[in-house]
Formats: sequence, C-alpha cells, structure tokens
Amino acid sequence: MTYQIDADGSVRLGGAIVPVPRTVSAEAQQFLATPPWVQPPDPEAERLPMWALRDFVDEQMRLGGEAALQQYPVEVQEIEIAGVRCHMVKPHDMPEENKGLTLMNLHGGGFVMGSGSLVEAIPIAHQAKVAVIAVDYRLAPEHPYPAAVDDVVAVYRTMLDYHLSDQIGIYGTSAGGFLTGQTIMRLEREGLPLPACCGIFTAGGDLSDLGDTARIFTLMGFWGDLVLPSDHEISEIRAYLGGADPKSPEVSPIHGDLSRFPPTLLMSGTRDAVLSATANFHRALRRAGAQADLFVFEAMPHAHWYMLHLPEAREAISAMSEHFLRHLRPNG
Repeated sequence: MTYQIDADGSVRLGGAIVPVPRTVSAEAQQFLATPPWVQPPDPEAERLPMWALRDFVDEQMRLGGEAALQQYPVEVQEIEIAGVRCHMVKPHDMPEENKGLTLMNLHGGGFVMGSGSLVEAIPIAHQAKVAVIAVDYRLAPEHPYPAAVDDVVAVYRTMLDYHLSDQIGIYGTSAGGFLTGQTIMRLEREGLPLPACCGIFTAGGDLSDLGDTARIFTLMGFWGDLVLPSDHEISEIRAYLGGADPKSPEVSPIHGDLSRFPPTLLMSGTRDAVLSATANFHRALRRAGAQADLFVFEAMPHAHWYMLHLPEAREAISAMSEHFLRHLRPNG
C-alpha cells in the first residue's frame, strides 16, 4: 500500500487525506499520530516471517504484562494443567459470589509467538474480579494445527473437574480469538459441555479469507506491513494450518453449524486489518441464531486494548468484563 503520513498523523492515500479523527480521546489522537515501534515499511527490505521475530515480540508482551500489573494489580502464579504450561491470574479482592467462576484466556501472537503473554489476562482478572487461566498453548510452525487446540481442550477438560461449564468463559485476542472459535467447535464435536460465554476479540471465524480490511490495513492501522495472504510461503496462517483445510468447520467455524455457539462478544476497530473477519463472523453467528454482540471502536487498530494508557483500552476492558459477568453463573 502506497501512502504518506504527515507530521500531524494525517494519512495521504492517493488523492484522499485521512486525518486523525477528533472523535477519539486526546490520548488516542496522539497515539494514532505517533504509534510506537512501527515505521512505514521499506519496500526494498526483506520481509521476515513473524516467528523470526518471536524473541522480540515475546519481550514486548512481557513488558506489556508488567505494565498491566502496575495498573491492574493481581496475583500471578505459573502452573501446569494437563501437561500444558499456564498462568493462574487472580484478583486480590474476589467477591464471594465470584469464587466459583473462571475464565480461560488464549493469548494473541499470530499462532507463532506470544508465549507467556498476560497482557489480556491481567486486566480482565482485576476488572471482572474473576480468576483467569492463561493457556500457553504450543506454537506454529513447530507445532501446527491442531496442537494449540489440543492443548486448550486438555486444559478445559481438567477445568470441568472443578467447575461447571456455566462457570467457565473462554476468550482471546487475534490468534487467541480464532482459537476460541476453533475450541468451541472441537468441544461440540467431542460432546463436551460448552462454556457459558466467549470473547472473540479482533478475530473471526474464517482463516480461509480475512476479508477486505486485511488488504487495506495493517495490524497497526496505516503503519507497518500488510497482512500476508494465507497462501504466502511465510504467512503465519499457513504455518499454523500445516496442511489442514482452511475451510474445515473446525478450522474456520463460519463454515459449520453455529446454532449452539455460546453468547459471544466480538470486538475490533475501524483501522484493524481483521475488522472484516470479525464483522463477518458476527453476522454468521447472528444468522445461526446465536447470541452475539459486536463492539467497534473508531480509528482503533488491531488489539488496541494492549495500549493500556488509552481511554479506549479501558473502555474495551470494561465491556469485556461486563460481558463475562453477565453470562457466567455463580451457582451453575
């Protein structure tokens, strides 16, 4: 994508000018004008696969988790469930009625990185006052599909030994959001009780086609590289699939029966490469008769709730927490 970014953050796309909107917070306006880490792409530079950046991204995720812990203080403990590394994240002041409730978080990272990330688990545990189990599922390309889903389902099975399904919710951002949908389809196939609710954030239900916005925006809005087509040799989706059929209902739930899908909150932004995928899955869930709500933030890029200093991030975290508390059942 050819574009120019002016000093005030306005983006020139051919003859069109896209200014930083004044309908977002002052903090978001500054963020959109000067986003962290990412510079406009150099067309001559060699494109590396995302997993080659794993160490760098994992360190950024770790720092993000530390920042989250400062703003949202909780108790964090590394544990193992069903042979899978996890973190138990607990609020310091859990109400009595929440003690039987639990959430499972599946971190983002394009299926190929993000190990140990807690930037999604910590704020929700603090805000919702509910324990969150963050699952450190196996990553591609070393462990392609269905390894990550296998890990998540193994953890969920163990959770059912201690909780009723109505006391459990599953959520994730980006790759973790896609994994959430895949997990629901696997649980249904195996005849396991489905969780009370889901959160599919800046993610969808179709890995075979991410839609228009993946061809217009990057993960950082107008900055950085466009999302690679899934058939590209270094695409993280291709690495994750490992030869699996992207139109299989268990890989892309949008191609399956969604009528029993749990109540789901979907979330994205108008400058998110995955907005189309999110919106398309929301419509598919509604067509199937499932309960699904879509929350879209003006001008926000991919997973803007990682940027905890933004009021829009705090609003997103509050909306997520309210969704979970609305559907989890303390007494089963």
